Amino acid sequence: MDSSAPVAVRQAATVLLVRDGAGGLEVHLLRRTRGMPAAGGMTAYPGGGVDERDGDVETAWVGPPPAEWAAVWGCDERLARELVCAAVRETFE
Repeated sequence: MDSSAPVAVRQAATVLLVRDGAGGLEVHLLRRTRGMPAAGGMTAYPGGGVDERDGDVETAWVGPPPAEWAAVWGCDERLARELVCAAVRETFE
């Protein structure tokens, strides 16, 4: 594989779940399945790519509205909705 070849950008979300532990800050990590094409067997934060269902405007929404996330991230509301939904979905998958 030619490492100088451009790679297509793909929208994705990563989640950092942190808490105060007895010994200090604790971060939730997972081990990726060895058979995965990208970083198989590696330790990672929960997350993954945005998929079609993440943009569904009929999905129940709680919390700051997509417009607020869009303003923080400097993107449009559709992408903000997709990123938040992807982050939530990936956390539970």
